[in-house]
Amino acid sequence: MEDKRRILEMVREGVLSPEEALELLAVLEEGPRPEAPAASPAPGHPQIRVLATGANLEVRGLGGLAEPEAEGGALLREGEGYVYRVAFGEGALRVPEGAWVVLEARGSNVELSRVALKGRALGANLEGEALVGLDLEVVGGNLEASLLLREGGHRLSVRAGNAELRFLPGSDLLLEAHVRLGQVEAEGLWRPVAGPGSFRGFLGEGRAQLTARVVMGNLELEA
Repeated sequence: MEDKRRILEMVREGVLSPEEALELLAVLEEGPRPEAPAASPAPGHPQIRVLATGANLEVRGLGGLAEPEAEGGALLREGEGYVYRVAFGEGALRVPEGAWVVLEARGSNVELSRVALKGRALGANLEGEALVGLDLEVVGGNLEASLLLREGGHRLSVRAGNAELRFLPGSDLLLEAHVRLGQVEAEGLWRPVAGPGSFRGFLGEGRAQLTARVVMGNLELEA
């Protein structure tokens, strides 16, 4: 229901045409497709849930940090992990480097560095630096990120928006990308096998696997 409401808002705002909105709603009715299993949190790292609404937020992974630290918002212990909430303001969160951040962002701008990113962004813009894991759904927003993926399964689903992914030296993965309404462009050191609206390429031996699907938007890949 939230997805449909946001799509209608995007039509009113002129972001989507009525025809594009109908196409996107039809895809939403199809339901999720099976994907590769997502990577698991690294041993020894706590899982941190981040709930951001109408906020500007920075999340930074730091080496040698044992427990998360926050400025602005509210950070609470939750079971074996943590939950951090920030709404309609500024926030800064420091977490152990490589920890999984489970993000629920609505109408927010979020910058993340040196963490593994998981979750959902609705009407949000995300920037990532040296992300070591990805399991993310974006609806009505954009993602620009550099990644260092070496093992495990990773996923990206963009319902309406654009994604720019740059893979850092040392990445070792098989990438499968599919774009329904838009374009996929790949540059760099790939060993590619491409087709209309799709791209399949290797970096290294392909130990990690990333599946990227874009319903409406553009996908840029650089290695």
